[in-house]
Amino acid sequence: MNVELRYFSGTGNSYKIIDTCKEVFIQSDCEVSLFSITDIANINEEADIIGFYFPVYAFGIPRICGQYLLNLPNFKNPINTFILITAGDPEEAGFSVKESTTILGKKGLDVTYSAVIHMPANWTVSMNPPPKKEAQLIINTGVNRAKEIVPDILDGVRRQHTFNYPSRYSKFGFYKDYYMFKWLGVSNLWRDFRTDETCDSCALCEKICPTSSIQIVNTRPQWFKTCEQCMRCVNYCPQQAIFQKGTGSIKGKNIYHEPTFKPLKTKKHNKTNATDVTINAAD
Repeated sequence: MNVELRYFSGTGNSYKIIDTCKEVFIQSDCEVSLFSITDIANINEEADIIGFYFPVYAFGIPRICGQYLLNLPNFKNPINTFILITAGDPEEAGFSVKESTTILGKKGLDVTYSAVIHMPANWTVSMNPPPKKEAQLIINTGVNRAKEIVPDILDGVRRQHTFNYPSRYSKFGFYKDYYMFKWLGVSNLWRDFRTDETCDSCALCEKICPTSSIQIVNTRPQWFKTCEQCMRCVNYCPQQAIFQKGTGSIKGKNIYHEPTFKPLKTKKHNKTNATDVTINAAD
């Protein structure tokens, strides 16, 4: 069975889940192709199963993920397709699943399965992610959930995530925050990134940005409008020097990235039914 997997990941949560699923598919004698959506890699239209893995950013999928799905070709055959979303709070997955399944359905794909998997929050600039031990427990639970999902997909189980309004929001508050971020926040928050005096111009943020939205200008990073607020630069900065205007320094906070996710480690892409499927380190 041929399985095509595509993902976007800021600090490694979605990659951890897709990598876990990949291993289970391989153990089931599937041939797996795994790529980031930032890579130039067409999806095999003869695939038996296609899977997408995205994070939740303010009740929706990142802009880059939506654009990627919109740019997919129209599929002649309704291939079995699934979407897995990682969220710091599964109750607040919002429209992420609906956005994805709506576009995929219009592309002719048969979305048979969707789910939201709890992984640690990474929004360090305005909240405090969980400490390491707590984060690892959340990761372990998410990994186990992923291992349970793959057999269902292989067995043809049809299951859809049900949209719900977060309990801490009123309906009005939910829509207000969703549209404020979607139409105003994400288009402007990149302007608020700053570095404090501990920035040593190492340029790591520029090297690891998954959307190439950072450039070093006069020894300091400068952000651009393609920034998705993925928080990779914030959480990987060796000096914890990056913050956003109005939120203050992140020093003293828990930073978070999935411990095994190594953005700078370059690996070669391949397609294989062995256990060494590799990825582009830029994401």
